[in-house]
Amino acid sequence: MKYIYDAKTNAFYPVELKDSYLDKGLWPESGVEIDEETFAEFQAPPPGKVRVAGGDGYPAWAAIPPPTHKEQVAMADAHKQSLIDQANEYINSKQWPGKAAMGRLKDTEKDQYNAWLDYLDALEAMDTSIAPDINWPALPNV
Repeated sequence: MKYIYDAKTNAFYPVELKDSYLDKGLWPESGVEIDEETFAEFQAPPPGKVRVAGGDGYPAWAAIPPPTHKEQVAMADAHKQSLIDQANEYINSKQWPGKAAMGRLKDTEKDQYNAWLDYLDALEAMDTSIAPDINWPALPNV
């Protein structure tokens, strides 16, 4: 089977389906003919690579670019929320909020509960805009 590789969309189009693509207005305006072997070669990237359009209009492999600062901040925000969720799940699994409201916390439980609340406060105070240089707070040792 033959394919057309379009550098603009970085996609392959089977020539035998050209009419169907044309009917839908999806056939590329330009491209280069690719054989089955080349098509197969560019289906699964090697580790650390991504398919890109080469300068000659043919597919090529390039190193995956490092995440942008905006992407790093978004990943840090997601990690922060995950840590907060895990801490809240742990606190709730111990039933400390309900026990505290009822005055039923033992002294050792109060110490543990306070340590976890301090941990949550430290997480909430984390500035993720400095990603990736974040020193996450340690889990409580109680």
